Amino acid sequence: MDPRTTTTGRRGPLALRRRPPAAVRRPALYLGVAVTGAVLVNSLVGVEPTAQAEAGTSESVSVAEELGLSAQSGPIDVTEDLAPLEDLAASRSTREADQAAAQQAQAAADQAELDRQTAEAEALARAEAEKKAAEEAAAAAAAAEQQAAAAPASPTQQARAAATAAASVAATAVARISNTAGSVRSQTQSAADAVVSNVPGAAGITLGGTRASAADPGGHPSGLALDYMVMSNAALGDAIVEYHRAHWAELGVDYLIWQQRMLSSPGGSWQAMENRGSATANHMDHVHVNYN
Repeated sequence: MDPRTTTTGRRGPLALRRRPPAAVRRPALYLGVAVTGAVLVNSLVGVEPTAQAEAGTSESVSVAEELGLSAQSGPIDVTEDLAPLEDLAASRSTREADQAAAQQAQAAADQAELDRQTAEAEALARAEAEKKAAEEAAAAAAAAEQQAAAAPASPTQQARAAATAAASVAATAVARISNTAGSVRSQTQSAADAVVSNVPGAAGITLGGTRASAADPGGHPSGLALDYMVMSNAALGDAIVEYHRAHWAELGVDYLIWQQRMLSSPGGSWQAMENRGSATANHMDHVHVNYN
């Protein structure tokens, strides 16, 4: 039997050396810790409140002096403090505006240079095209001249050449004029004499003079008109026309009608006439000349 569970058993040596209960030892431990803590706090703090206040005031004054402030400093002027910032912002805006203007000016200059180059290229292209066209036209004209020189002359060209050759209006023959309403005027007879004397083939055709049935009273009825009846010989008709144009003033020509066209001056243009229904009425077979 375990001696610790019996009432009569004797205490052993271990029972005599047992420690007192924890409840008996703890108050002394707490007291020692408290005393030690108080001593430590006193050692660390050890400065009176007045000294601490003075130190805090000194540090505050030192910071104010570092910032350039004093006890006599008045209220802060916000406008004065913001002025440098406003100046900086304005300067930046000005620089940005100048940069934008410079970029626009450069862009305009680049565009102007591009336009100039484009215009020069277009002008060069036009000049080359005009030069090529002129060369082609000159070549075509030369070819046409060669072809014309090689080809036989047309009836109109032959008539003009004959009229040019007949540079004189001197009469070497008398024209025979068919009149049914009296004689023609003397100037009309003289012109007819010059034509039959200087235009080859004109002496062998019929010349119609006066007739009462003519519509123009200042023409055939008055003896101031002649009809050179070339019939189907258009080349002869062209020659008679060209002779009158070459000697318009000498022959006293007023106007010509040939192949449904009317000519009122030697250097003028032919004017088309209305269709009168027949070859003779349209002057396809004869040249009508009215003299002054």
